[in-house]
Amino acid sequence: MVKQNTGISRRDFLKRGAALGVGAIVGHHLAQDGFAASRDRITIYHSSVADSINPYNHSSSPIYGQWQHIMEPLVEMNNDKLEYEGILAESWEFKEKRWVFHLRKGIRFHNGAPFTAKDVIFSINRIKTDKNSLQRPNFKDVVEMEAPDDHTLIITLDQLHATFLDLVQNRFVLSKAHYDKFGDQMDQQAIGTGPYKFVSYQLGGNFVMTRNDDYWGSKPQIKEVVFRKVTEDAARVAALEAGQADLVNNVPIHEVARLQRHPRVRVETVEGLRMFFLALNPAHKPFDNKLVRRAANHSVDAPGIVKNIFDGNGFVCDGPVGRKVFGADPSLKRYPYDPKKSRELLAQAGYPNGIDVKFYYSAGRYPQDREVCQAIAAQMVKGGFRVELISQEWASFWGNAGVNGGKLPFYYIGRGSLIDADTLYDQYFRTGTSKRLGYSNPEFDKLIDEEQKTYDRKKRAAILRQAGKILMEDVPFVPLFNLADLYGVARNVVWKPPPDEKVLVADMKIR
Repeated sequence: MVKQNTGISRRDFLKRGAALGVGAIVGHHLAQDGFAASRDRITIYHSSVADSINPYNHSSSPIYGQWQHIMEPLVEMNNDKLEYEGILAESWEFKEKRWVFHLRKGIRFHNGAPFTAKDVIFSINRIKTDKNSLQRPNFKDVVEMEAPDDHTLIITLDQLHATFLDLVQNRFVLSKAHYDKFGDQMDQQAIGTGPYKFVSYQLGGNFVMTRNDDYWGSKPQIKEVVFRKVTEDAARVAALEAGQADLVNNVPIHEVARLQRHPRVRVETVEGLRMFFLALNPAHKPFDNKLVRRAANHSVDAPGIVKNIFDGNGFVCDGPVGRKVFGADPSLKRYPYDPKKSRELLAQAGYPNGIDVKFYYSAGRYPQDREVCQAIAAQMVKGGFRVELISQEWASFWGNAGVNGGKLPFYYIGRGSLIDADTLYDQYFRTGTSKRLGYSNPEFDKLIDEEQKTYDRKKRAAILRQAGKILMEDVPFVPLFNLADLYGVARNVVWKPPPDEKVLVADMKIR
């Protein structure tokens, strides 16, 4: 039996949108030329927009992309070259546990304060100590930070860490001078070094930015950016067609052909880096039993979901990570869909009459997530699981009362910007890194410790493959798939989407 609590209805959504004035900010401009997008303004309706004015109170690829308009990191992954390039850091070197970053000179924050190494130290310390920070685990190994001069930063770790740059990217630098003046109120007027300045933010409303004409890098063409959170697929698509939105994410696959025929709209596609999986939290019953976890794996037909819900626009994961991820093991195979085997395993685990489970997700966060979770629940019923579907608002689902507090036993999630298996393995499966999944295996932990200290890429890949075998044996999750990311874009917007889900307006042009 499948039960479902689906949350807000389409009618309620539209009422809420009317109350918030959906489209009002662009209405006058639309009346002028039929396009919202111009060099003056672009409006983006997105399923994931910041749920907090605190730039560290999230860990989500799309939201990193939004804050990156205002704030910048030391380094960023170049998705074409698959290597890190400097942003606020000009260069870096490391020796054992000591990393030295040489910072760019002549950069100023939006408040006019010069950017220095002291700002980086302040920002990292805030990430580590802010009670609302969801990025804290990234710097758990940092034991000391020094600024011998304004443009040199030395970070000392408590152990060798070959993947430290992966933890440094997406960690945005704030102004210490801004904090010294405003204290805990500093986020009310967000300050960074980025190509856009903060204008306003409303929870559930508009996140508005305006161009920084004094930007140290290449000045963007488009003057104003408006992000609006719209979780319902149909509402985003309707806004795009009506000209209220210039760009939307997570276009449903069944809408692609129709939108491609639209005179003012096109669809952009890219193979995404986000891996989707089902977390089976061993810290909660019944998933403390490996037989139950294996039964769950046999009860889910991921290839069928890719075929029937996404029309084949996806890539099934045979192992713990997708095929293009560093450290993937091509010899691994997923547990085959076998409801009979699932019921047999449940009986062996002490549940001959099946088992009741609560299955959590956040509707509207990911492409067709409601349909995916409904399909998974229906499949699992055949395997002996009686599933209650529970949809939560993202802030509740993802926060300390949910996933990041280790409170959810069974949930659907995607890990974005995944190019190295270490990122997923450390964040979700290594003992003590986070509370997201209460899995612990000393042998697995030992392998992660070893690979993070190994700078030889071939040797590190081999160690990651060993760790992947352990995960497929213990199965604290059900690996699912990567998807093709689908965006609807006004035809006068020149933009190609990256695979990391970041929508960066500085990369766009209007024709």
